[in-house]
Amino acid sequence: MAHIFTKEFTISSYDLNPKGQARLTSMANFFQEVAYHHASELGLGYDDLKSRKTTWVLSRMRIHMKRYPVWNDRILLETWPSGAERLFALRDFRVVDSSGEVIGMASTAWLILDLDSHRLVRPKDMLEQFKLITHEKKMFTEALDKIAVPEKTGLLNTHKVVFSDLDIVGHVNNVRYMEWCIDAVSTEENAALEIRELEINFTHEALLGELIHIAAAELEGGEIFFKATREADDQEIVTARIKLV
Repeated sequence: MAHIFTKEFTISSYDLNPKGQARLTSMANFFQEVAYHHASELGLGYDDLKSRKTTWVLSRMRIHMKRYPVWNDRILLETWPSGAERLFALRDFRVVDSSGEVIGMASTAWLILDLDSHRLVRPKDMLEQFKLITHEKKMFTEALDKIAVPEKTGLLNTHKVVFSDLDIVGHVNNVRYMEWCIDAVSTEENAALEIRELEINFTHEALLGELIHIAAAELEGGEIFFKATREADDQEIVTARIKLV
């Protein structure tokens, strides 16, 4: 298939959870790594955007894992541009094991941020270029919409943003938010459960030293909704949904 980028990964010891499986957050890191490499190959990578004083920011992400790879497993990640809608550039992913079975999938929506003004921008030429290399295959039939968190949530944890949370542009790394949510609901009682699916919306940036409140609402069937807000102004930073099985 045209415009599909592939990269092989071997699951290392530092990718594992206590059950010996790759963490969902390890998979999320793999997805973002192959997205970076493919964007660079297409002339739309980090350095390309930086030369225009802009950068890609991940706005929405949905991951579904049928099965998690284990230590020393070799997996193939495939990714491709899957469309452009309004300000969003869409990108999908597929995880294939050594036998050729698809064991995971993901879909993402990206925005372009002006590094000076910290405002979203719409460089028409770049999004038009993105549309030209789009592959029609989508891993989910549903669009990546806003996550509707129930009104009633309970505070689970407060996290102070530390230096190790930050990414290359000085904002909290996307995967850190996932870790905060997962850690906030991980207990001895649900330790045997697996995260089958995670969906997350990134709405505002969090910076070094800020206090972030993690609140959640658990529904029947193992579905948990999260809302992360900044203590200083109650600004919503992240919403998320996790499905446990």
